[in-house]
Amino acid sequence: MLKKLYWLKSAGLLIFVLSFSQAVKASDFVKGETVFVAFPATNIKDDAFIVGKVTAHAKSGDYQVAVLDYVEGHDYGSSCVPISKYENQDQGMGNGWEIWTDTTKLDTQQLEYIVPKEKVLKLAYGKLYFVERNNVYIVFGRWKSDAPMLTLDRMDQAISQAMSAGLSEMAPAFELAKLHRMSYYGDYGRPLMPFESIEPLNVAVDSVFESFKASPELEALWRAKPRDWPAISQTTKNYFLVEAIDKVVRDAKNALYAEGLDQADPSSIETLKIKLARLKR
Repeated sequence: MLKKLYWLKSAGLLIFVLSFSQAVKASDFVKGETVFVAFPATNIKDDAFIVGKVTAHAKSGDYQVAVLDYVEGHDYGSSCVPISKYENQDQGMGNGWEIWTDTTKLDTQQLEYIVPKEKVLKLAYGKLYFVERNNVYIVFGRWKSDAPMLTLDRMDQAISQAMSAGLSEMAPAFELAKLHRMSYYGDYGRPLMPFESIEPLNVAVDSVFESFKASPELEALWRAKPRDWPAISQTTKNYFLVEAIDKVVRDAKNALYAEGLDQADPSSIETLKIKLARLKR
């Protein structure tokens, strides 16, 4: 029943997304309309947005907005053009840039901003879009922190949410996370004994090698020392796979030192050791 209810919820979200596909990025937002300006990040945690009121239409088709709310910390300088409220002809070449010295903060008193039209969404859709992205991120974070009540069903639901929220690139990381989860929890959420984890951890580590085979770029990014996070963060897929692989490898190494491994198959232990030796950085 829970699966059915969640499927209906996910289906409803997908229908909602599709129904808004034409409207959310409409070519004309009217003056006075409150809009959502989205700046999604590949790692989700650095998502940023502006909620603003349209005050004018730029000749380029972009929108000039008065800022009502925004996320601090994001550098808006490469996307937004400051316009002084007190100079009618200021097109971002005059006092606007003189006033806007810290581009991680938006001035709501003296400035308005021209924002790219492709970033502007309907307010309700923008809020829902970012909430769904955050919900998916929370599930991934719960897995990384070994939350005991995180089920495989919930992870499958997160994959469905990711697909609906335009985060399909997270699916490979979630699939690897599921293999990791199955290495520590059995049927009905029963925690596995340390010796029971060795064999499924071999399966999870095999999946890491499969990911590397499918993407040499991913392997190079993962093995690099020091880590080139700007390069890793170029895609959502690579960012979350690197984080997932880190956890799988780290936990598999720790599993070799757990108590009670005398009941594990010696050949499985040796196989895991050999595989992990190939994953040294």
